[in-house]
Amino acid sequence: MPSFKRLTIEEARTLTRAELLPRIEEEQQYWYQRIHHCKMQPGDDQAFKTFNDIMHIATTPAGGGGRYERDHWTKPLGELGEL
Repeated sequence: MPSFKRLTIEEARTLTRAELLPRIEEEQQYWYQRIHHCKMQPGDDQAFKTFNDIMHIATTPAGGGGRYERDHWTKPLGELGEL
């Protein structure tokens, strides 16, 4: 699998959900490969936890209760106060 830059909380705060989704999909494949091919290294647990935190926040419906907000897909997560 080609190497890529892992998402960080700081970077995720600057991206919109629309920008994050392709990155999340790419990193999800990366972790799937590492876990299922027994290639986890010391320290990967914290990076995997950070990725999961970002993924869950980015994929949660606006307001956490399914309420649609106009800026849900177009404003950075940090600007929305969600990360």
